[in-house]
Amino acid sequence: MKSTLKKIANIIPYLILLLAFILIVSVVTSVKKGETPTIFGRAVFLVVSPSMEDTIMVGDIIFSDTLTNEFHVGDIITFYADLDGNGTDETVTHRIVSITVDEGVSYYTTKGDNEATNPISDDFEIDITADRIIGKYTGKSGFIGKVYSAIYSGGLSLVFIVIILVFVIIGGMEIFNIIKIISQAKDEKALEEEKDKLVQIELERLRREQKEKEE
Repeated sequence: MKSTLKKIANIIPYLILLLAFILIVSVVTSVKKGETPTIFGRAVFLVVSPSMEDTIMVGDIIFSDTLTNEFHVGDIITFYADLDGNGTDETVTHRIVSITVDEGVSYYTTKGDNEATNPISDDFEIDITADRIIGKYTGKSGFIGKVYSAIYSGGLSLVFIVIILVFVIIGGMEIFNIIKIISQAKDEKALEEEKDKLVQIELERLRREQKEKEE
């Protein structure tokens, strides 16, 4: 049992690393396709505009809570916006600067933190309704952003695929070893039980013989 637990403990780091690589690849693949990847209620976006610098930098991967429905002045939100007025929605992440309520409906106005590029709120940032909001900003990762750039602009897609395959193989081998050890332990237990059974049968036979002799 201790050996089995040790094997399980040894495989956990591989599984964690494998999960991390799978999540990273899932995120960057969705971003590359222009989709909105969501992991555990968090939407993930790649920042391509300097409008929120120095709070959020170009190349950062940001996370937005898609489960919240409460927004306040000062919150950073990601929302759909028709930037060019051609009916095509794009995602924008800016800070709420004011909220107005009319007949029970909240209207949000946002603006980028970068005063040089966003001195005032643009038309697409005014009177945003809740149905246009994807989520509230909760954090960022420059590291994952760099991984994304490395995969898709550095030609390292194949390298990452190979790395993932290696971890899959290692994890598979470890799982196979665990199954093998468990199977061996079951066989040993069954063998011990069979031995005990044979011993009991032999003891019973000896008792009968001894009883017959005494009679």
